[in-house]
Amino acid sequence: MRLLGIILFAIVAAASHATPAGESRRLERYVHQRWIEGSEAPVPVIAMAQGRYGFIWLATGDGLFRFDGLRFEAIVPGADDGRHESPSALLVTARGHVWTNFESSRRFAVYRDGALRILPGPAAPSRIAQMVEGADGSIWALTANYNAELLRYRNGRWQTYDARNGLPASNAANMIVAADGALWVACTTGIARLPPNGDRFETVRPALRARIAQDETGRIWLFDANGIAPITGAGGRGAPPPSRAVHRTPDEPIRGTPLIDRAGNIWIATRYEGVQRFASPLAPIDGAVVQESFTTRDGLSSDVTNQILEDREGNLWVGTEGGLDRFRPATLVAEPALASPAVYGDKLLAASDGSVYIGQAQTLYRVRPHGTPEPVLRDLVEPESLCEAPDGAIWIGMRSQILVWADGRIQRRIDRPDRQTNHNIIYDCAFDARDDYWISAAGSGVHRLRHDQWTTEVEPGGEIDFFPTTMVRTPSGGVVVQIGDKLAWLDDAGRKDTRLDVGGGDIKVLTLYVDATHVYVAGAFGLSRQSDGKVETAWAPHVSPHSRINGIVRTPHGDMWLAYPRALVRLTQRELDAALAKGELPEQAMTLGPGDGLGSRAHSHSQRSLVRGGDGRLWLATETGTLWMDPARIASNRVPPGVLIRSIDADGRIVRDPRNLTLRTGASKIQIDFAVLSFADQQRVRARYKLEGFDREWVDPGLRRQAFYTNLPPGHYRFRVIAANDDDVWNRTGATLDFEIPPTFVQSIWFPILCAVIALLVLVAMYRLRIAQVAARIRARLEERTEERERIARELHDTLLQGVQGLILRFQAVADRLPPDEASKSQLDSALAAADDVVADARDRVRDLRGSSDAGDLGQVVEHLVDDTPFDPPIPVRIVIEGRPVPVHPLIVVEISKILREALINISHHARASSAEIAIGYDSRHLAVRVRDDGVGIPDHVVANGHKQGHYGMLGMRERAEKIGGKLTVSSVQHGGSDVTLTLPARLAFAKRPSRRRGWKWLRPFGKRSGDV
Repeated sequence: MRLLGIILFAIVAAASHATPAGESRRLERYVHQRWIEGSEAPVPVIAMAQGRYGFIWLATGDGLFRFDGLRFEAIVPGADDGRHESPSALLVTARGHVWTNFESSRRFAVYRDGALRILPGPAAPSRIAQMVEGADGSIWALTANYNAELLRYRNGRWQTYDARNGLPASNAANMIVAADGALWVACTTGIARLPPNGDRFETVRPALRARIAQDETGRIWLFDANGIAPITGAGGRGAPPPSRAVHRTPDEPIRGTPLIDRAGNIWIATRYEGVQRFASPLAPIDGAVVQESFTTRDGLSSDVTNQILEDREGNLWVGTEGGLDRFRPATLVAEPALASPAVYGDKLLAASDGSVYIGQAQTLYRVRPHGTPEPVLRDLVEPESLCEAPDGAIWIGMRSQILVWADGRIQRRIDRPDRQTNHNIIYDCAFDARDDYWISAAGSGVHRLRHDQWTTEVEPGGEIDFFPTTMVRTPSGGVVVQIGDKLAWLDDAGRKDTRLDVGGGDIKVLTLYVDATHVYVAGAFGLSRQSDGKVETAWAPHVSPHSRINGIVRTPHGDMWLAYPRALVRLTQRELDAALAKGELPEQAMTLGPGDGLGSRAHSHSQRSLVRGGDGRLWLATETGTLWMDPARIASNRVPPGVLIRSIDADGRIVRDPRNLTLRTGASKIQIDFAVLSFADQQRVRARYKLEGFDREWVDPGLRRQAFYTNLPPGHYRFRVIAANDDDVWNRTGATLDFEIPPTFVQSIWFPILCAVIALLVLVAMYRLRIAQVAARIRARLEERTEERERIARELHDTLLQGVQGLILRFQAVADRLPPDEASKSQLDSALAAADDVVADARDRVRDLRGSSDAGDLGQVVEHLVDDTPFDPPIPVRIVIEGRPVPVHPLIVVEISKILREALINISHHARASSAEIAIGYDSRHLAVRVRDDGVGIPDHVVANGHKQGHYGMLGMRERAEKIGGKLTVSSVQHGGSDVTLTLPARLAFAKRPSRRRGWKWLRPFGKRSGDV
């Protein structure tokens, strides 16, 4: 067999037998089924228990399940070598652990921490029928042997108890743990008791086919062939209290443990006769004890029942061979006699004497205050309207006649004026202040009977929407009738029409209701109140067929009850006034629905589906009959719902009953399942959830019990769920789940840091590459210039200088042949001396073009520049070298020397300085040369413009600096003096790269003195 699905069937209502008013319980049916080879078959419910958080746990023929009111969840054991099917018993311990035993393998299993695990140790010797928890936390298991046999699990070991330990040598039926910690066992021949901390059972009393139960006070009750009676006092000790006549137990064998509910009622599950209920023999009620039964005729899923369970909210659950059934106190009570509704809805009338008249398909019933329905007219054919005359007679509108009923019989028969007209169903009737009888009939108009004479007050319309429909007597004594989209106000003064505003929707038949001062109009649009021409309207929040109101009642306390298709809603006087002032009906009002006994909707054709009797009970006409409820005795559920986070699914990995956990790295699809454990009426249970750190507001999922999140960023999250039961009692503590989504490497902080580092390295590499490219171009240009200068130097040396030298030698030869006293000889010698000077100067120029051998030593070049600069008056010049000196490219030395020469000349001519300093800095990244003096400084406008008008020294310095790839900065010092700084990249300046070792080399200060430097 393969379990393909579990289905929750529809709720059905059932009537009980011989049930006193106010004590009725409504039977609801929850049937879960399995699919076997395409056909449906019921799953037997063998055992039940309610868990610590509120789940209903079920041991069924199809496995172990837990039920939250909406879904059945299969719980399967973890994988092992065995096969485990058909759990036969259930136990929920005080710690919330769930114990079971599988009939197929006879192995015990425990559910805790979200997993069902097979318990290590031996299998049970036979089928386990029941398990209980002892006062000391030990687990007791009752076998299904013919001779009583118990297994006890304590401190990780099993121990067997049987006849050798004092148990009767007969079949054990059930066991309980008493309030004092004693273990009681009921056998087919007697009752045995194991005292607290005892090792041997003692026989309490003999019995035949006995079973035992315990009530809320701790009394032990015996169920055997002699009947039902208490056998101990409260707490399981002492003599039993006096009780009424002992009931006979059912002839059918009792299944499971009988249940004594919190009201003292006794519930028994039988093998073939369904469920039986007995009122408590201790209840102070005269006469025989009330007994009733529920079988498949009343809607029970099967007559073969196995166990009964009362949950924490007071619901009674019955496990049968056909499924799971629930009983709970019903606020709305179905009367068995009122089960034949009229085709167009039961006609209801609240009479002046407090009676309620109910016209059904073939019978007119009367319900006196605090009474039950009594038939007063039979063999009727669909009464169409009911009205009470001023003398108390009941006027019954029929197909062709008006019947006047009074004093227990029909007093008159009045022919209708429109009996020959088609489609002349009476919609409504009323008596005005002059005791005239009015009817409104579809297809024939509005008619009035005065002094036994009919008159037509409103002619029928040609369109269906024009047909007159509902009618009531106004507070002023006239009548008002709906005619399509108008209200016609009729009295002796004539007719006055007012327009109906229903929000632009289709014109429907509306409900009219009148109290002492107002006329109320209701429909799908909402509710309006009219008085003296003033109209106040409270609109429905969402106009739909479900928002239609077709019944209104106002109680003496000011409460207004509204009959909707699937709900009965109460508005207090304050809520009603606030809704009319605001213009909107409230969504959060006190509501009765399917969970309160409203098994079917209010009848759609009964325009007055709600009336109030003299005893305060409200009567509601529904599609399946007429119900009643007492507003003063509304069953309320004050137990906050249990809330549990049942599982979390992260990318297909499911964790059941999760606590704090860390999900897998980068989890993207997260589904969180939660349960709201309130079984009174799940359709009205509300839940709110919020993922702190993501959701800004609480989320209302409706009936959905799941939350979905995708692509959550990594981080810590807290998922919170709160809920309210059907009576708006909130559990605001709710349930929480803390979880963490670890980041992937891409989502971690290290990824952007790595990206930034890589980007920085790329930028540095690009920058260095660009610098290298620029340096290479500049070096190439410098090399070209060097080669060109060397070529020019060679040409000058090999041609011009050699030629001039040859001419000098020729002239010298001529001069040598002249006599010493020749006048021309002295002139020629002077010319030759001048020629020698020219040649010497030319050689210097050639040397400059080639570059001197010590040109790479920038320090020496600076010393020569300082020596050659004409300072007047002489000033001390200090030369400072920072870092390890490195040879500088010859051409760079030349350009630097020219820049420094211009700077020193400016100091000597313009600065009026008393000292100067030249600093040379060698670094692995750059070469820096700074010239600083303590003179008068440079005017601000010159610094801003970069040069002085008509002077080009500073411009030339910048141009030379840019030509060799450097940067020149000229500034004026704050306390006097100027500062000229030249920086060049090391790639361009140095003949080879310097090391990173740094040091200072101080040279002697230079200064101009008389004739020396």
